[in-house]
Amino acid sequence: MPRLKAFDVDGALEKAGETFWTNGFEATSMTELLESMGIQKGSFYATYGSKREAYLRALEQYTQARYEQLVERIDGLRPLHALRALFEWFAKDCTGDAGHRGCMIINCALELAHEDEEAQAIVQRNFKSYERLFRNLIAEGQDRGDIDAGLDAPATAKSMMAIVIGMRVFARSGSPKSTIEALAHQAVALVD
Repeated sequence: MPRLKAFDVDGALEKAGETFWTNGFEATSMTELLESMGIQKGSFYATYGSKREAYLRALEQYTQARYEQLVERIDGLRPLHALRALFEWFAKDCTGDAGHRGCMIINCALELAHEDEEAQAIVQRNFKSYERLFRNLIAEGQDRGDIDAGLDAPATAKSMMAIVIGMRVFARSGSPKSTIEALAHQAVALVD
């Protein structure tokens, strides 16, 4: 019978994700990772396999949790109001206490996705899910008459995604709050 884990596997992975998010994949040492997770080396390797595997699992956990939070945040809102709420949240998140860390998925896109196919697949899947969310909200808003019916929903959704990426990179590089808020305002102006 397999031995039961003496630690919370998902909780430790979440702690690993926080460390990776703050430092990046390459800059996170195994010592630092194990310390943040509160586990020993043998338990780490038996559970997660490698630093890379733990990173990819933490990245998946992060993307799923963040996406679910956003969808929950806009549940029941009319499409235009939902888009406004999303970009207000992006701006607040970028300029809040953790804004200097950027976004774990964007950080991965810049650090690893160009050389790691699995990381690239996670990043692209995440980008596509946000684009789809934006596109669906735009299309629904067009159907309701709240958003101009002549607007190219797929192209506008891609533009919105590019603005989100830009907001995250600006935040990570220490840009002022006014810059981030201006980008959020411009994203909503695309459909308003």
